[in-house]
Amino acid sequence: MKELIEYIEKSTALSEDLINDLKAIAIEKNVGKGEVILQKNTSRKLQIFVSSGCIRAFYIAENGKDHTLQFATKNWWISDYMTLFNNQKSILSIESLSHSKLVIIEQSQLEGLYYKFPEFGLINRTNLQNRIAALQKRIFGLLTLNAKEKYEKFIEDYEVFEKVIPNYQIASFLGITPESLSRVRKEISNS
Repeated sequence: MKELIEYIEKSTALSEDLINDLKAIAIEKNVGKGEVILQKNTSRKLQIFVSSGCIRAFYIAENGKDHTLQFATKNWWISDYMTLFNNQKSILSIESLSHSKLVIIEQSQLEGLYYKFPEFGLINRTNLQNRIAALQKRIFGLLTLNAKEKYEKFIEDYEVFEKVIPNYQIASFLGITPESLSRVRKEISNS
């Protein structure tokens, strides 16, 4: 919880009342590698803050193909936004790729804090806007970058976790095959 409060206080000071109310609704959880935090086809509306570790949100298509939508590392938020805001059952699953320390908050409880502390609602709105912008930037990257450029951007963003994340998940995130990922890595190491 300390990490979340420090993260928020980089933007603005929080009142003691807000901190206490936030602590009352937040669930701190240590999860192991491979542990599922959110299972697809559920209606749970969770906002997940990563205090440490690495987790991912992914979708498995009907043909069994794994599609990684997002990785989240220290001080990042992750959620299934369609469930959060559209009252749909989750199509994503969220799992831990390493030992991770998380702060999990139910969206309905956050809404109560937004009402009671409007300044906190503004902070979270800014965080959400940043997440949407990051996802849009990722989509543009998928549409416009070649495989090598996608991998170089991945290394820039996730260098610490590149060795933790399995190759097939990196390839899934980049929208390329594992074989293409191997070729790109070989090309980079030979240059």
